Amino acid sequence: SILAAYTYDNFDVNLKSQVPMEEKSNNSLKHLTSGLLFPLSHGVKVDDLKCLEDL
Repeated sequence: SILAAYTYDNFDVNLKSQVPMEEKSNNSLKHLTSGLLFPLSHGVKVDDLKCLEDL
């Protein structure tokens, strides 16, 4: 198995149109989530990540 770190970020984007639209729905706010997964290499072990007691 591969030891990896996961990161997530929630953000909002307001996608306003440059051209006026006649639709009743004016919901241009979008809620998005980005994510990143990267492998931990160079000898990193699970025990190296157990630092909760130190925090």
